Amino acid sequence: MFNFIKKIANGIEIHTIRTKLIISFLIIGLLPILLFGFLSFNVYSGAINDRINNYSQEMVNRMERDLEDYITEVERFLSKEQDFYINQFIKLTQANDFRNSRKYAFRIWEDFNNVKQLRPGLEDVAITFQDGRRISSYGTYNIEIDTFKEALYAAESDEIFFTQPYINYFQEEVVTVARYYYPEIAEENVLISADIDLDVLADLTDFNLGEKSYFLIADQNGDIIYHPEKARIGERSFYYSDGFPDRKVTLEGEQYLLTSTYSEVTGWYIISMASADEVEAELNYITNLTVYMTIIVLILIILLTLYLSSSLSKPIQKLQELTHRASENDLSVKIEISGDDEIAELGQSFNKMIRRINKLMEQNVREQKLLRQLEMESLDNQIKPHFIYNTLDLIIGLLENKDFDRATHMVEALGKFFRLSLSHGKEMVLIRNEIKHVKNYLFIQQFRHGEEYEYIIDIEAPEIMDKHIPKLILQPIVENSIYHGLLPADKKGLIIIKGLRENKNIYFKIVDNGVGIAPKKVEEINKILKGELKIDDQQKYFGLRNVNQRLKLMYGGSSGLQVESIENEKTMVTIRIDQRGGK
Repeated sequence: MFNFIKKIANGIEIHTIRTKLIISFLIIGLLPILLFGFLSFNVYSGAINDRINNYSQEMVNRMERDLEDYITEVERFLSKEQDFYINQFIKLTQANDFRNSRKYAFRIWEDFNNVKQLRPGLEDVAITFQDGRRISSYGTYNIEIDTFKEALYAAESDEIFFTQPYINYFQEEVVTVARYYYPEIAEENVLISADIDLDVLADLTDFNLGEKSYFLIADQNGDIIYHPEKARIGERSFYYSDGFPDRKVTLEGEQYLLTSTYSEVTGWYIISMASADEVEAELNYITNLTVYMTIIVLILIILLTLYLSSSLSKPIQKLQELTHRASENDLSVKIEISGDDEIAELGQSFNKMIRRINKLMEQNVREQKLLRQLEMESLDNQIKPHFIYNTLDLIIGLLENKDFDRATHMVEALGKFFRLSLSHGKEMVLIRNEIKHVKNYLFIQQFRHGEEYEYIIDIEAPEIMDKHIPKLILQPIVENSIYHGLLPADKKGLIIIKGLRENKNIYFKIVDNGVGIAPKKVEEINKILKGELKIDDQQKYFGLRNVNQRLKLMYGGSSGLQVESIENEKTMVTIRIDQRGGK
């Protein structure tokens, strides 16, 4: 082998040391890398499969523990011993003594609400009578008792029942855990149940196995309880075969490594579906890495040979020194340019970059100060003293009239309103919390104005509920709709709040059927919002301008507000949030 290489070398004329160095470094550098790549690929291919299987099993076991811990906590509440307030309420309700049962109902509501607050993901806690009457953490209402009972199926315990996922009375997708409660002093038993939001199962299975890989949960019959694709919830799993044995399966042309575990507490299977393509892609990574390393070594060899020139060493060392100082936040550095070669151009680009960084930092400081100022002004503008005083006067009036039920709802709504307004000092909040904040505000305002208007909140794209937006974006617009649109109108009012998503944009549309706005005024407002028209009175259209400017600062110029109106018919304010421009 050596003699063969020597003959080839003798047959090739090499006139320069640079060429000899390049050839020598190529041979010395490439051979070890190729050998290492071949050996590592074979070793790593087996290790990757073992690691994926072990990791998947570890994840499903962990999910099983977390799921059982959560369900056990719920079962512990449902399996409580005899409760005096519940027993008294059942007895008085069955005797149709609704007047005396109210004080027990209040205590039950309070207990159920406390349980719901302490356990994230509990949508409702309820007692259901045999005729379908129900008292829950939301109040009293009726359900189809036969349909509800048919949905229940027993797990390993005969006392606890589960349901398939379904849409509950409040249009939330839930799984219900229930058991029979046998009061000591009542004539008939009742069902005590807890509705668990499917988002809890989504959180429990929120582990990253890869872009195509996922986790799902199925019951002992193979029916899917949770799946990342909501359309498949409730279907019979394709891979069910007297359970879910670990194996390699094919679904829609894709191969998956199936790993599962069974929960004795819930009677559910937790299943990991690891994409075989992604496992193989990780093996391909080693092959690509070897190729890239070879190319890099080749480039380094050439660069090292060229670097022998002393004429390049000094400018490069100087540039290295200044770059290091810049990385240590010394942005006052500047390269003295001499000559017009590549190093000189690099120095010019470096100086230009430093100047640009300084400008951007100054601009960022100014924008952050303005953003904080606008947010504080927004908070001061939204939480107005007269709104607080009027609401408190209304609560006092309800208490004096002994209307404790409505007063309680008002206090709860007011507390939630301020809690969500403050949001623990955070600048960004979940859209679901912003929606809750608006609901509390509308509830209080509707209460104050004698239900002169109604409202509808329609979120067409539920996935946006877990996106973050700046707080207090919707409430100022809704307030304008009430005071400038509905209250001056001599008719039954209606406010519609819609949320939707198009590509990377999130839209909110606030529509009211109030007095509307004159066309010239609509044109003026839109020009102000676009920055085409300046105003002297800073209080004019303050709410609209505040929200509009905060959105543009946070998400860029394409985000903001637009107003449309038909006089004496309706007004619509569209909020556009372009997430691609978010800072």
